[in-house]
Amino acid sequence: MIIEEYDVHNLDCPDCGSQIEKEINELKEVERANLDFVNKRLTIEYIEQVNNPLKRLNAIASKIDPDVQFTLAGLELEQTEKKPWFLILAILILTISLFFSKPISTILGFVAYLIAGHKVIYKAFREICSRRIFTEHFLMTLATLGALYLGEFLEAAAVMILYEIGNYLESGAIAKSRRNLKSLLSLKPETAHLKTENGINELKLNEIKKGQVILVYPGERIPLDGVVIKGESTVDTSSITGEAIPVFVESKSKVFSGFLNGEGMLEIKVQNTEAESMVTRIIKLIENASSEKSETEKFMTRFARYYTPAVVLAAVFVFLIPTILGFNYTVWLRRALIFLVVSCPCALVISIPLTYYIGIGKAAKKGIIFKGSVYLDLLSKVKTLIFDKTGTLTTGELRIAEIEAAPNIDPEELKRSTWLCEYTSSHPFAKAIKNAFSYNFVPSAVEAFSEYPGKGVLLVYNKDRYLCGSENFLQQFGFVSLLDLGDNSVVHTVKNDMYLGCISFVDELKPGMKEVLQSLKQKGIKHLSVLSGDRYPKVERVANELGLDSYYAELIPESKLEKMEEFLKNSIDKVAYCGDGLNDAPVLARADVGIAMGKIGAQASIETADIVLLNDKPEQLESAFSISRETNRMVWQNIVLALTIKLLVMTLGVAGLAKLWEAIIADVGVTLLVIFNSLRMMKKPKC
Repeated sequence: MIIEEYDVHNLDCPDCGSQIEKEINELKEVERANLDFVNKRLTIEYIEQVNNPLKRLNAIASKIDPDVQFTLAGLELEQTEKKPWFLILAILILTISLFFSKPISTILGFVAYLIAGHKVIYKAFREICSRRIFTEHFLMTLATLGALYLGEFLEAAAVMILYEIGNYLESGAIAKSRRNLKSLLSLKPETAHLKTENGINELKLNEIKKGQVILVYPGERIPLDGVVIKGESTVDTSSITGEAIPVFVESKSKVFSGFLNGEGMLEIKVQNTEAESMVTRIIKLIENASSEKSETEKFMTRFARYYTPAVVLAAVFVFLIPTILGFNYTVWLRRALIFLVVSCPCALVISIPLTYYIGIGKAAKKGIIFKGSVYLDLLSKVKTLIFDKTGTLTTGELRIAEIEAAPNIDPEELKRSTWLCEYTSSHPFAKAIKNAFSYNFVPSAVEAFSEYPGKGVLLVYNKDRYLCGSENFLQQFGFVSLLDLGDNSVVHTVKNDMYLGCISFVDELKPGMKEVLQSLKQKGIKHLSVLSGDRYPKVERVANELGLDSYYAELIPESKLEKMEEFLKNSIDKVAYCGDGLNDAPVLARADVGIAMGKIGAQASIETADIVLLNDKPEQLESAFSISRETNRMVWQNIVLALTIKLLVMTLGVAGLAKLWEAIIADVGVTLLVIFNSLRMMKKPKC
């Protein structure tokens, strides 16, 4: 599979964009194509390498809209902002015509019509040559020519002027929303200060390699991920995580690109190149989110293909039936023209992806990454929410509660043996043990090592054979009557077939988790559950304390997946799974919506889940649900608003109570209305 990205230029018609996307998807060498109207970006997944694809893509675009042009992503075309001088001239001429009587007013009205509508008429002519008639430009031209035929020169000119003004304002509104999100994505400088033996060199980020040292001065953004090797400062992480509280960093602290440095100068050893850096990965996720379209978007795109022909057909019937019955054909022609003007589906085709785009951007500002509008849509329908326990419901920062050696066993031997077994593991138990003890580990002394996820470890080190893990794991090797330290999680250790004892751990609930879960219940979540590998008493205590509806304990990863399958089979609503993304990848992937609730920097979280919460706080989970539901409400609000007004104007038109003025308001005006309605989401301080 080969993925290519292209910039789209001069595309101002969303319906044309949908048709271009449809034709590209029909090419035999294309697996999938997505044209993002808001970001003006075309992404294509090719089945195999294609020679000179731009020529073919531009040929397809030219057939549908001659102004549209594709270029390779990142290739800047020289463009100047176009001022609508022709509109100002048309308005001026139309205004002057009001002071004259016929035939001068008619002539001036016709001149104003040609000036205001020359672009639309030209595009309509090109579309006719391409045998395309159900297009916005052709229908607008046909409707206004009908008005000219009926002698309504001033009305025809005014309709074209209003149409072009609407398009101009519409482009500005979309550009504003794009700029707002672009400001979010401007999280890294173009260059970095590289420290060398010869001094400080200013280099572009893609020229800096892992292991090199860069300087970050006070007030600058950190350009690349790394570890502080010298200096102290506070960093503002809010642009990435949404967390406003400054974080103190010093030597050995890990920092990420996009963080804003405070008052101190930092020397940082680079750990990730520009392409691998945290901010680059997040930007890519946001930019590519539009390719994962929601079912609502897909449905409305299909609906738009049938809506326009249906309304045009209705216009034909509105004209023909009364005329055949002997009524005045000029009256019914005028009424039929209204249908042609309101037949454009732009209000729907623009507002829906724009609303999702704004929702994704709003979430990103809070440190919540949705990997597509499909997940915004799905999350709003989730009624069953399942959690991993350690690191998700609890802090995941385990500490040793008790060390209990078996009779006649030195506790120091128990600690050292457990430490050796857990040294190469990343499990939370291993982290707690390595934080508590420190011994000498010689990699060359390892003769055999096997880790059984969710169970334990087998290690042969310096000819000594170690077993370390859960009670069930050791029982599989014939060890019974093990020590019991109560409800806490426990790791048992064996050396050379001799049971040494066990170490227990305690973990605390995340602050605010109980309140967030109660709030989610009030907002419509019907069932809360937890799947954990911990012991039953401990999981039961956590479930009862948080008010969960069910809990499942002592599960290995395969058992978690089986339980998830049961939830999916038995639930008529969508099911979401929230985990830390490190050891729950299969469950995250299998759920309808996978939510990774892990600290920033967890690569597995970002790669596996559908939604990523970057600051590891329960409040972000609640915000994710709130934003998804707000976005969903706004989408359907815009759909109902657009269709209701269009149907109302068509009804009034048939009754003779509406003219072309009202029709153009129902077309361009409604498009602007739903766009500005969507933009309101950006101004709401709370979700």
